[in-house]
Amino acid sequence: MDNGFQRSGVADAYPLRLLEGASSLRAQNALCDVTLEADGVAFPAHKVILASASSYCRVLFVGNAVNPEANNVKLKDVSARGLKQVLDFIYTSKLELSMSSLEDTLKAAEILLVRDAIKLCFKFLDENLNQENCLEVLNIAKKFCPDEIRQKAASYVGRQYKTILQDHQRLVELDEDILRDILNKSELREYSELELFDCVMTWLCHDKERTKAARDLLKRIRFPLIPADDLQKFVQETSIMKTDSECFRYLQDALRYHSQLYTQPTLQSQKTQIRSDSANLLVLGGRTSDNKVCSDIWAADEECSGWKKLGELCTPVYNHCAVVIGNFLFVIGGQYKFEAAGKQPTNEVFRFDPRNGSWLQVAGMLEKRTRFHAGVLSDHIIAVAGGTLLGNLTNTVEEYRPTDNKWAFTAPFPVAVADHAGTTHKGILYISGGFSAGQSLNDLYSYLPRLKRWVINRPMTFPRCDHGMATVENKIFCVGGRKLNSLDDWVHVNETEYYCPESDQWTTLKVSPFDCSQFSLLAHGSKLYITGGGSLREMNKKEGVFIYDCEGKRWERAASLPVPLVDHTACLLKLSAGIVQKLKSEERASSPLPSSSSSSSTKKSTLNLFVMD
Repeated sequence: MDNGFQRSGVADAYPLRLLEGASSLRAQNALCDVTLEADGVAFPAHKVILASASSYCRVLFVGNAVNPEANNVKLKDVSARGLKQVLDFIYTSKLELSMSSLEDTLKAAEILLVRDAIKLCFKFLDENLNQENCLEVLNIAKKFCPDEIRQKAASYVGRQYKTILQDHQRLVELDEDILRDILNKSELREYSELELFDCVMTWLCHDKERTKAARDLLKRIRFPLIPADDLQKFVQETSIMKTDSECFRYLQDALRYHSQLYTQPTLQSQKTQIRSDSANLLVLGGRTSDNKVCSDIWAADEECSGWKKLGELCTPVYNHCAVVIGNFLFVIGGQYKFEAAGKQPTNEVFRFDPRNGSWLQVAGMLEKRTRFHAGVLSDHIIAVAGGTLLGNLTNTVEEYRPTDNKWAFTAPFPVAVADHAGTTHKGILYISGGFSAGQSLNDLYSYLPRLKRWVINRPMTFPRCDHGMATVENKIFCVGGRKLNSLDDWVHVNETEYYCPESDQWTTLKVSPFDCSQFSLLAHGSKLYITGGGSLREMNKKEGVFIYDCEGKRWERAASLPVPLVDHTACLLKLSAGIVQKLKSEERASSPLPSSSSSSSTKKSTLNLFVMD
């Protein structure tokens, strides 16, 4: 009697036995009613099995059961190996893959629309992507795979560009898109631009059909970074640069750039930018512990994890200024010999080109200066006040225009002052503090370049000189320094304060006291970097490096300078691949000790470069 209950069961092994049975029938060529053919090789199979697994076969077979053409299917653009792999998967649910068989298998699975096989191919690529096969995977992924796998493979290739470009076979096997992506990278510090040009020419010459890609690829070469002599000796003699008018224009633009020697800092574009995503922190000149004037240039990364000696300035100098325009470094004024009263300043200015490590002496200031400030406004250098001949103070202000290679006096500063500090914010130059008429000042002035006039702002909370000043976002920070107390003794100004130009207000920070002066201060991102300086309490010079996190409101200590320094300068500069390679090769040849000098050295036309680990 039926009591209304029903019960069903599932045999877990049944699908597997069904596949095994179908596979066995196929192996015996039993009940096979269709043949798939690829590369002249025939593969008997069962329509019902193929139609169940392949959307392509389902459309082909359903409704065509009596059509004899549907019983023998010749597949185009499918290899026999790939077809066998996919048929074996349909009958076993197993797909044996390797890099050598993957593309054939994936192409067959795509044409037959066997989605489960396609997914397994994608999974294989994703899980087996590595440094060795990334280029091969990317080539496959660009033809068949979703964006996620393409982007992952492209990222691998991007990180492996160095070994790819060094390997001639892998280089010529690159497709145009991948080579274009490599040339678009802003970070290629291992290669000089001439080496990248050679790579492109190697790729182009491998196949005559590639000539049509010359313009598009070569426009990504930064020809102005190649020295003029190399442009004329190597690039200009290349046939494509002679026969293609657009490529010839790339060359002419670069040669024109080199011909405008003094104007180069103002002619910046993507083509003149050194390929680097990060800058180096440089410390230049200064006085060492025994008051010897230093010519050393020290460099560190943005984390200040360690310092290496890059080389030397054209001459030992201290109480100078350093500014950067278009990633060209200008070293301005100061004193070549130690003299406490500051009676021997200089007006000389030297420009450093980080593409090739060369120095160029440009027009000197109209007035010799030490203990002054120099800033940059709209690609012009503004030198403000300072000490002049015989130790006198001046309020004169000079402006240097690289396009003219000339200095000219502009609106004088409101007071004759030295040991002041300055920074720029939104196209306005701010000058704070300093020493004048026997006292430390708390004044704050701003220079409006369009009106060529100075405006007085709300003064600092604390008078100070020999301090640091830097801009982070919308705040101007003043750090450290010293002042004369009521007994005419020098004491440190420990407080750190910042100024908001929009509100014309000063705020004192609640941070640890900072008792130091005659250091160098610069801003990068949301951090302030302080290098060296002197301590009145300990009566010595310091090699410490401190980083102030403006967001976290805390001080951190970084790797110390190799030598204690005061009255030095610091800046951020991107260095070229050529300089880095020269440094490494010269490092292997010698390991010089830190050098300093108390006398002026012969001016050099090129930088003596090396690195110390």
